[in-house]
Amino acid sequence: MAAFPEVLSVFVLSGGDDFVLHVAVQDLDALHGFLLDKLSKRKEIAGFRTSVIFQSRHSTVVSRLPDTGG
Repeated sequence: MAAFPEVLSVFVLSGGDDFVLHVAVQDLDALHGFLLDKLSKRKEIAGFRTSVIFQSRHSTVVSRLPDTGG
């Protein structure tokens, strides 16, 4: 999946979902095209769901976690 130019990041998960793809496209029509023309045609993809990010806040600085005394 990482070879597609739309895919910025691939995250491997535990739990109910196997992967999260972070993609960048021009608009919702381009997202629809990516999902139908590229993602859904892969035989290893059994299903998918989408979420659209409208706003984000990003920090590259990681704060030190508090010591829990454990």
